[in-house]
Amino acid sequence: MRLPDTYKPLSEVIFYDDFDSGLNGWINLAPNLSQDKMEYYPAQWRFAHWGPPMLSAATFGYAGTHGSMHGTYSMKIGTRPVAGEPEEQPVPGSMGHAIKRLTFVKRQCLKCEMWYTYRAEQDRPGIGENAIRAFGFFWDVQDAEKRSFYGARYLNAAGGKMQQRWQLFRTEPGKPEDWGDTGRSAPGEALDEGGEEEHVFLQRGVDPQWHGKRFENGSSDAFYDIPDSHQRLCFNETADKLNWHYFSLTVDLAKREYVELQSVDRVFNLRGIGPTSVEAYPRINQLLNPVIWIESDTNRRVFLFVDSIANSTGKGELV
Repeated sequence: MRLPDTYKPLSEVIFYDDFDSGLNGWINLAPNLSQDKMEYYPAQWRFAHWGPPMLSAATFGYAGTHGSMHGTYSMKIGTRPVAGEPEEQPVPGSMGHAIKRLTFVKRQCLKCEMWYTYRAEQDRPGIGENAIRAFGFFWDVQDAEKRSFYGARYLNAAGGKMQQRWQLFRTEPGKPEDWGDTGRSAPGEALDEGGEEEHVFLQRGVDPQWHGKRFENGSSDAFYDIPDSHQRLCFNETADKLNWHYFSLTVDLAKREYVELQSVDRVFNLRGIGPTSVEAYPRINQLLNPVIWIESDTNRRVFLFVDSIANSTGKGELV
């Protein structure tokens, strides 16, 4: 598979998606159904309101149609014009997600690369830079023993105040208690011939993009601040101008640790930092789900545009 020279993958490319050819299996992130009723579990109803991904030519009222970095279409992930306070849990509609559901073959290094840009809706005066709370990428991964979330987010603003720093998916060590909603997540494996089942609950470290205690400055006990990671990205001067950014995240599944984050010209060495892992969940063996998301900070719609994205794996040749 031939990737553009702007990508530097590991030795084996799992997928490369250029959205000129469609959404390529990316879909909205929906909660689990209660299998006996074909309804969402009551505790998860609010997770049914995230915005779905769509194809976009990035047309704006003044600039016209941008297209994408490599062609015509990008994948656009958007929110509704709503937001909670920084210390509150995300309100319905304040986030947009895109997920691609895969499995992995080899437990080795894993790398995501993408070219993206982000913007507020051009529906009022002002560039809307502080309307975007955060955006990011993560993997939901499970091997034979553990389920782990590896990811990074750019915390852009909180309560209208600019933050502009990078964080990793990692909960504070030494606090094993569950968090968030403790309702049933999904039926587990049958315990006996009578069909009585165990049930999986939301454990600490699962779905940190919306769980965990949040604080006024946008931080959360679900995230780890990368030291010296303040970075002012290119947002440009008016609400109709897009500039594409490079992002890459590399992790080591064998050692269960982060390896490296690159954002445009900044490279952060993450060796020795592990994710939060929990015991394996039923029926999701070898899970590899990449997820991209964005969250609003004000009552203004915000969007993340992904020109293209690649996931690759290898023994760390380029790390």
